[in-house]
Amino acid sequence: MIKLIASDMDGTLLDDDKNLPPDFFEILDRLGRNNIQFVVASGRSYPALTPIFGSHSKNMSFICDNGAYIMENGVNAFTGGIDPDTLKDIIRVCHEKLPEAYLVLCGKNGLYCTDRYKPRSQKELGFYYNSRTVLDDLTTVDDVIFKIAIYDENDPQKYSYPVLKEIYGDSLSLVVSGHLWMDIMRKGISKGSAMENIQRSTGVSHDETMAFGDFYNDVDLLKSAGYSFVMENANEDMKQYGKFIAADNNSGGVTKAIRKYLDENGLM
Repeated sequence: MIKLIASDMDGTLLDDDKNLPPDFFEILDRLGRNNIQFVVASGRSYPALTPIFGSHSKNMSFICDNGAYIMENGVNAFTGGIDPDTLKDIIRVCHEKLPEAYLVLCGKNGLYCTDRYKPRSQKELGFYYNSRTVLDDLTTVDDVIFKIAIYDENDPQKYSYPVLKEIYGDSLSLVVSGHLWMDIMRKGISKGSAMENIQRSTGVSHDETMAFGDFYNDVDLLKSAGYSFVMENANEDMKQYGKFIAADNNSGGVTKAIRKYLDENGLM
């Protein structure tokens, strides 16, 4: 019996216009009646996630920033801070080797950036990193930083990721989290490791877990679940990581799969 369901957001639970499926809250209520916990597992930060779910947020768990920050029912359960000296070194390297990239520091008390760069897509930044604090120098930030998000219009998989992988691949967790984004976190942090933390705290096993994802930062999340679904709209090379294929995100693939499970098991 499934006791825990986790879903990525962008390209998975949300459609291309960043909307939840029309039946999401109906499904969420059904899950609650059957003591099945729903976990949001996203590269987005917590302040960008809670407005989407409104008052329901306080009774939900969130894997934020690709696992670097975990909230369980309104309580911070984990913060994976990056060593301050390492943080300064990463900022320096990015400025020197990736001059066209745009950095957003994700911290316990907020989001930080500079106005050094002028990215073409303010809308893209606004989706994921709203209410940013602008600093003249990111190395002066006074906060616990648990993720560095890098916006790369040249394609992070081809440019930012290879450069930083060569330098930090053995000491930090790096992941391409979108077509324009990659993230840097403390070594060992991922959506999968965060999911394992929640499984331990709730006493739920791998085989009692269902997960949905569509991109490379979801691979470890999918591996943490006995019932793993890759979205139909995912890249073809992602589909090897799921036991099942869910309908595409614009068709409400996540809630369709959950509804099918609930119906087949008589869970009203």
